Amino acid sequence: MFALLRDIALRSGGRSVRQLKGFGGVTARRVVPLFRTATILVSVTASSATVASAQYPDTYVLGKGVLRVSFEPWYMNAKERFDAGGTIEPLGTDLTRDSAGVNFFPSLEPAERAVQSIIGDETFRINAGVFQTKQEADVRRFPFNFQLGLSNRLTLSASIPVVTTRSQVSFTVDDGSSSVGLNQVMDGTALQAAVALLGELEASASSLESMIAGNAFDCPSGPQCNSARDLVTRARALRADLMLLTGVLGDGSLSPHLPPFAPLGSSASGQAILAAIQSISTELQSFGAPSLTSTLPLPEAVVGAEDVNAVLTESLYGYEAAWPLDFIKRKEKLGDLEVGLRWGLAQGSSFRAVVSTTVRLPTGVRDQPDNFVDIGTGDKQTDVQLGLEAAFEPGSVASLAVSGYYNLQLPDKLPRRLAPHTRPIQLAVYQLGVSRNLGDAWRVGAFPAVRLAQGFTAYGSIDYFRKGGDKYSLLDPYPGDGEGPTVQDLEFETGAELLSVGGGIHYRSTGRSGTSLPVEAGIRYHAAFSGSGGQVLKTRGISFYLRLHFWLFGKPAAPEAEAAPPP
Repeated sequence: MFALLRDIALRSGGRSVRQLKGFGGVTARRVVPLFRTATILVSVTASSATVASAQYPDTYVLGKGVLRVSFEPWYMNAKERFDAGGTIEPLGTDLTRDSAGVNFFPSLEPAERAVQSIIGDETFRINAGVFQTKQEADVRRFPFNFQLGLSNRLTLSASIPVVTTRSQVSFTVDDGSSSVGLNQVMDGTALQAAVALLGELEASASSLESMIAGNAFDCPSGPQCNSARDLVTRARALRADLMLLTGVLGDGSLSPHLPPFAPLGSSASGQAILAAIQSISTELQSFGAPSLTSTLPLPEAVVGAEDVNAVLTESLYGYEAAWPLDFIKRKEKLGDLEVGLRWGLAQGSSFRAVVSTTVRLPTGVRDQPDNFVDIGTGDKQTDVQLGLEAAFEPGSVASLAVSGYYNLQLPDKLPRRLAPHTRPIQLAVYQLGVSRNLGDAWRVGAFPAVRLAQGFTAYGSIDYFRKGGDKYSLLDPYPGDGEGPTVQDLEFETGAELLSVGGGIHYRSTGRSGTSLPVEAGIRYHAAFSGSGGQVLKTRGISFYLRLHFWLFGKPAAPEAEAAPPP
């Protein structure tokens, strides 16, 4: 089964486009495209599998030696999805924020806590502005299918799919709603100022500590001594908070996960930070320690879309996305090959039924975990599917066809970033090897039909699809202290339900002799009617098929012509 957006892909191609803004720069509102809504097309899993299997049921088996060659392309498009409760929402929801901060970039959390500590306001939140992501995705699947009659009831089948995917994503930042800018320590001069400030704080704290050790300020037990000790503690706490805020370490190097943003120097929080630094400097000087001659460099230009692009793609910030932002990305690759067997249970004039078993091979291309809006051309893991197709034709006008399958998805191993689909942006250090067991899926469909003319049938369709939740376990050692994301985050809202409706026209020629072979063709339109699960796409699609039959071996002899009647 193709993962939705494993079966619908997007990808971008690469160069860094970052340009660091100067202290006095002004950022206008910018519009640039964004890449995988990580999450976003995961739901294609459900939908693409449904579409691929929901063609008008094929209830005929081939005669021994008959080869059927068919071309059965389908197209699917989505701009929306169903959330966990079934409400329709835009496809780009997971990369949209009314107030982007820690809820978008997890590495901002230490910096946010540091600002809260410095200014004494636990309600402070880093706000990088309104992030708006719009996405439209489509997939075109071109399978070449082959079937060979091994006997009059047993048929061997194979499918070779070529999958073309496209994702169009637009990303905007409303800079008027932002109160932060890009971390200025990327600038050489600003970095020097930050390093100097941290050094002066430690030097002043150490100087005051030496005076305390020398029994100044009524030490070791006088009240002024306690005040001096408290000042040393507060100076070093401020220094530690500034290191978290800037990402500058004690030795002057930068953190491997540089905080991407800092409060604007002109903002209320920025002014409060500068005031806190000046206050500590004044207190240190009052106790005879050196005052601070350096201050903290804070940004003056608000966050823009290119800054978000820089944070995602440059290794210094720790996210290390493989691809820069792109507007439209197309991909054409091989999907997951299929081989199977079909057995004709019944082939009567009014009732036909076929059971099938299909093995789906891991030949497709997975979505890349370091591309947050990527979609692969297949799951690239092995499936075993059992199916049933049947047709009831009691009269010459009305008929009913039904179909269903159960799809057993076997475990595989792959790299994944530990993140739920609702927060797809995650640091590269959490891209780890996992064991994945995709949830098993099943589908049932009904196709009431009316015969229009010889060989032509018009039908409606209703399909119900259900998929269980995925299960993951970690293979690689967990980095850090174990307090970050967990492998269970990947399991969040991976189950799915989808109800689709549609209709189409089916044509099958009927030969008049024992040696003639049929020609089949058809077209079907479908649209998702309702769904739930959190990652289920609201799709619409159209599919076609053309099936041609040939005698490969064992062709029966043509009947002899009847003798002419006597004169």
